Amino acid sequence: MKVIGITGGVGSGKSEVLRIMEEQFGCRIIRTDDVAKELCRKGKAAYIQVVKSFGADVLDGEGEIDRKKLADIIFQDPSRREQLNHCIHPEVFTWLREEMTHLKAEGKVSLVAVEAALAKELQTVGICDEIWYVYADPKVRRERLKASRGYSDEKIDAMFAAQLSEEAFQKACSETIDNSGDLDSLTRQLTARIG
Repeated sequence: MKVIGITGGVGSGKSEVLRIMEEQFGCRIIRTDDVAKELCRKGKAAYIQVVKSFGADVLDGEGEIDRKKLADIIFQDPSRREQLNHCIHPEVFTWLREEMTHLKAEGKVSLVAVEAALAKELQTVGICDEIWYVYADPKVRRERLKASRGYSDEKIDAMFAAQLSEEAFQKACSETIDNSGDLDSLTRQLTARIG
């Protein structure tokens, strides 16, 4: 079983890469953000850590973590992001390692893609055979974010500023997938790498 880490900046088209990998190559897809959301549900270990670190003010009326409230805290005080990561990442890493052990033992999947916003996360968990950087020209990313999410230039600028530089992504990754072009170009690149 081969495990490929997928990372890249917001608007780079990681979701499209994952969709093609799943539909055309039968790849099992794992999104670390989805795993983190599940592990932050009421009563789970990451939930307990987040509430302990950030207080009950981050909970909604149902007692679940209000992701918007948490995002606002982190946006106002970037040092709190590291605090949040310490609450969630260890739980996500443990889940991923256990899931890979389970999938290997089951023997039904030959290719797994694990998507994460940070290449460092993928390196730390230590489960990936390769880590691919999904690159897209900043102008293309900006247009995608405006069209698909309705983001303003100011919001996009803030998001870009908070992410790793292109050089840092490339240094951390073994392959670069250029997703600045059309779907055919993207599919050709994936076919060449996956086979």
